[in-house]
Amino acid sequence: MKGLYIGIKTQGTTSQLRADTLRAIVPSCDWTQIDTDTIFTAYPRWARSLWFRLCTGPAVWALNKYVINQLGTDRYDVAWIDKGVCLWPSTLRVIRDRTSKLIYYTPDTSFLANRSRHFFASAALYDLIVTTKSQELAEFERRVNANRVSLVTQSFDSRLHFPRCPFQEKRHEAVLIGLCEPDREKCVEELFSHGISVRVGGRGWECFLGKHVRNPLLVFEGAGVFGNRYAEALSYASVGLGLLTKRFPELHTTRTFEIPACGTALVTEPTSEINAIFTTHEAIYFDGAKDLGRRVADLMHDRQRLAEISLAGQRRVNTGDFSNERVLRQILHRVNVPCLTEV
Repeated sequence: MKGLYIGIKTQGTTSQLRADTLRAIVPSCDWTQIDTDTIFTAYPRWARSLWFRLCTGPAVWALNKYVINQLGTDRYDVAWIDKGVCLWPSTLRVIRDRTSKLIYYTPDTSFLANRSRHFFASAALYDLIVTTKSQELAEFERRVNANRVSLVTQSFDSRLHFPRCPFQEKRHEAVLIGLCEPDREKCVEELFSHGISVRVGGRGWECFLGKHVRNPLLVFEGAGVFGNRYAEALSYASVGLGLLTKRFPELHTTRTFEIPACGTALVTEPTSEINAIFTTHEAIYFDGAKDLGRRVADLMHDRQRLAEISLAGQRRVNTGDFSNERVLRQILHRVNVPCLTEV
């Protein structure tokens, strides 16, 4: 059995974790893996910007040429395209002709952001399109039959996202790893007002760091926090801020599962999807920055209660169908690809 994976293979990325999971749950499959980041990182910033913003430019041209060259003459039983927004329809047709089952997976929005005319023109070529965005289902189903669209949750990787320390050794701090946004800045500053240390990491925090350069409650983990560093930052914090983006209507995120999987209490806004996953005994819900500050401050002084929420949240994600293994197994079953029951 032969498989093809096309996606980002950079260490620590969620797509790399999915690629590793596919190999683990279908060990009988000889996987060919084509790393799209090899091309992306080879080009200057202006070309990468065209790739991101418009799915065009010399880097996109080089990507499609590279994919075709890497394919060679092989045929595949299954092909997994991970966030392939820059693959041309002509490239997809070549892959389509050489594979029995063609899957498209994206954890991102496809219509509210990350729009790609290439994907829109080639959607009909896929046997299965997988999204984590329930609010975009109708848009997908306008382009392909509903039975060829699958909605799954975001997921965590059980080999990476696990507790690194017992609760007693956790830092008395909150952690927020993610893109800086105005609402997130407001939440962090509210925690400061309650005397709570916050460890932040991710892109776009430069102005915030400058504003709080002398604030002893702020710890900056770095702009790129991935892999073990990411999991350790989550694990050693007492609470993890699973804040949702305000750039588009987000109903849950990877952090929704990664934080509790690392044995840390999840702090989150309530949404229809998150409410269906966690009870108030398994996560800390808040309504607005001021409510966030009060709730976290109270729990920082009630360590027993905080420990109970951490343990209950961890148990919930570990016993639910939220790991990469379980989510990817569901997807493969949809297209009749045999895989291991457990790894």
